[in-house]
Amino acid sequence: MGSRLDGLTCNYMENPVGIDSWPAFSWRYSLDGGRRCQTAYRIGVASTPEGLARGAFDCWDSGRVVSEQSQFVEYEGNPLAPRTAYYWTVSVHGEDGSEPRGEGVFETGKLDERWSARWISAPFQTRPDEAVGAPYLRRAFELAGQPVRARLYICSPGYFDAHVNGAQVSDEMLPTPFTKFDSRLLYCTYDVTDLLGEGGNAIGVMIGNGWYNCFTEDVWDSRQATWRHVPKLIAELHVVLGDGAEVCIPTDSKWKSAPSPIVFNGIRNGEHYDARLEQPGWDGAGFDDGEWEQATVTRSTGGLLEAMEMEPIRVTKRLSPVAHWETPDKSHVYDVGQNMAGIAQIAVAGSAGDEIEIRYSERLQDDGVQMDRGANSGFVRSGEFQTDRYIKGSDGEETWKPRFVYHGFQYIEITGGQGTPAVEALVVHTDVADAGSFTCSDETLNRIQQASRWATVSNLHSLPTDDPHREKNAWTGDAALSTEQMLYNHHVVPMLRKWLADIRDAQKPDGALPCVVPSTGWGYNWGNGPDWSSALTLIPWQIYVYTGDQRVLRENYSAITRHFAYMEGMAEDLIVGYGIGDWCPPFKGAAVLATMGSPKCPVELTDTACFYNAADTLAKMAAVLDVPEDEDYYRETAGEIKEAFRRRFYDESAGSVAGDCQTSTACMMYQGLVDPGEWEPMLALLLQQIADKEYHQDTGILGNKYLHNVLGQAGRMDVVLKMALNETYPSFGNWIDRGATTLWECWDGQGSQNHHMFSDISAVLYKYAGGILPDEAEPGFRHIIMKPAVDCGLASVQCSHESPYGTIASAWEKGDGQVTLDIEIPGGCRATLELPSQYAGQDYPGELLPGKHHLRVEEAAGG
Repeated sequence: MGSRLDGLTCNYMENPVGIDSWPAFSWRYSLDGGRRCQTAYRIGVASTPEGLARGAFDCWDSGRVVSEQSQFVEYEGNPLAPRTAYYWTVSVHGEDGSEPRGEGVFETGKLDERWSARWISAPFQTRPDEAVGAPYLRRAFELAGQPVRARLYICSPGYFDAHVNGAQVSDEMLPTPFTKFDSRLLYCTYDVTDLLGEGGNAIGVMIGNGWYNCFTEDVWDSRQATWRHVPKLIAELHVVLGDGAEVCIPTDSKWKSAPSPIVFNGIRNGEHYDARLEQPGWDGAGFDDGEWEQATVTRSTGGLLEAMEMEPIRVTKRLSPVAHWETPDKSHVYDVGQNMAGIAQIAVAGSAGDEIEIRYSERLQDDGVQMDRGANSGFVRSGEFQTDRYIKGSDGEETWKPRFVYHGFQYIEITGGQGTPAVEALVVHTDVADAGSFTCSDETLNRIQQASRWATVSNLHSLPTDDPHREKNAWTGDAALSTEQMLYNHHVVPMLRKWLADIRDAQKPDGALPCVVPSTGWGYNWGNGPDWSSALTLIPWQIYVYTGDQRVLRENYSAITRHFAYMEGMAEDLIVGYGIGDWCPPFKGAAVLATMGSPKCPVELTDTACFYNAADTLAKMAAVLDVPEDEDYYRETAGEIKEAFRRRFYDESAGSVAGDCQTSTACMMYQGLVDPGEWEPMLALLLQQIADKEYHQDTGILGNKYLHNVLGQAGRMDVVLKMALNETYPSFGNWIDRGATTLWECWDGQGSQNHHMFSDISAVLYKYAGGILPDEAEPGFRHIIMKPAVDCGLASVQCSHESPYGTIASAWEKGDGQVTLDIEIPGGCRATLELPSQYAGQDYPGELLPGKHHLRVEEAAGG
């Protein structure tokens, strides 16, 4: 096959266009013989492709660097210019003497260049409460020659839909990403060279409300957001002509504006479109805009503009209904067969002026006919909930989909028009690539894994939200508990790095965090204890462990230390207890705070354990970042917190933990608060607590993560699966038996039925059933701890993960008295294979080098 390089990226992206952060280069390699490693590399960066081909590295030449590093090598060359393409190459020196080479390109964004553009808005939108429509904005202009290069830099905090000469500039949905708009905004960069021509041209942009002008009354104070104002736009079109001349078309008072057919758009309410108001050609050069008004130069949002450096939101799938019926009032209901986030695309017949109403829900009423929206609509206190409206513009069939909203649903109800509408459900979320797969011999477990993945992607919308319908809020605790499975399943690091910046923007000067980020100002006085706010500490550390990228630690270290100081200020005798604890344990009654927030485990116990974990993690971060004085402080503090925890919550003579429940025991074990010699008796206690509940979980979302990981670490995946596959309440299996296609918020099915906060079960399947674990000492899977649970009761498992270095695969099957294992280790990595203790005496390699390995071991007696 020969030596080769592939997977070349800059800042996690292949050939990115428009980056403002410092470049870091990564590559994957495969060397002759398969099991050899890189011994050195050389990176060259040139200002032209011709220079790169000649080896004239006028921007940076790293020279030959003796190193095995192939990930996140940071640029150390000359200063970079804004809006400029740079060409790079890397050659790798292998142990086999080969020197494979690869090439890439990256393009800077605006960097620190001053914007010549001005923020503009529609002159007829002066008050946020009245700015419910989405205005047109356009600018016609002439070009004296044929463009050879054109880039559009654009930002509208309430979402935008941009066109050049009648064509959409991209297939993206719902740009700009949600941030704390008065601190930081993310602009998008598009290559529009092929959309322009010599002579007359035009840019047309529709701008919506999104999260910027969220006028709906709700429990999270969205109307009171400090950034809230009328929709607005800033953009610059930079064009290079064939003769070298450069032209810039900025937003300013030369732009014109008019109302669009989108007469209403509210992110939690829906979108209303009146096709009678369409102005064909509005985004083209020949359009007569003589009656349009001049755009208004308006206030900025107050935030700094930075380049968006993550995957955009797109339509990723199209689902056709699996069932359709009419209700007694002649409405049409469609079941798309999957709880999801997105929008409906409809094709409807009828007369001009007919109004079609499209309503969305994730469940039906008990009659199985009518939609039930009551469980999720109560938090939105003004306007309709998840309802789109379309008014036909002609007597013919028309096709439509909304632009500036998304919904959470499985069922679509359509009223109005004539005949039976044609419907397609468009799945909409941040377009993250798959990073792993898990399947096994048990179909229910496969459905749990798929439900975890669907719950995750339904809640990726430039940040990790809790649900796609009721709230769309990014709760810190939910994301912290889900991060590991996100990293196994999806390419989420760019999005998570963006969200960590949002968390830093939301942090108070004293280190306090809100429980939802971005925050309108809500969430600083409830729900932001050590449990939920652990997101700021855990997510950077987990990204580092799973990728080896130290930059995420450097970016967040100062904020993490400030938050730790805040926790210290809240502690009394090193005990803290201002969080919300093991949220959503099994309960009886209505799904309200009194029951969802009534954990069996004391809040002080889980909070103090999180406080300890934060100190311990900060000590490890300080060691990686070479801050020895901090490392000493946090290690000492962690020891003191551990002692305080054990004094308060652990009865050493009885071997019991306060709360006497699965979460209490598993928390103490998972967070490292047991002493040597206590693990086995504590495990026996935990197993007894599980047996006492007839192999049902007795945990909320904190205990869910602690319990499964402790059992996995102990080699008891058989118990994890027995609980997960239990057919009766409360269990994952019970959810699946009741028709769940995503994970639910509450064990009894109340509340939301599309939540990812219980999704760590997926990470546990990768780690302990498939057996692919990272090693903190050699992060990024440079060293893989391979511990497949071949004795867990499954007949087979197929598991893989796309690590920074390449594909890691672990597949095993039991049969004919043998266990067959097929394992793949990528270049630059190694693995330690550990099978259950009953296989210890058998002959199998403990150390696995890069390549594919086919192994057989004898099945244990009675296995």
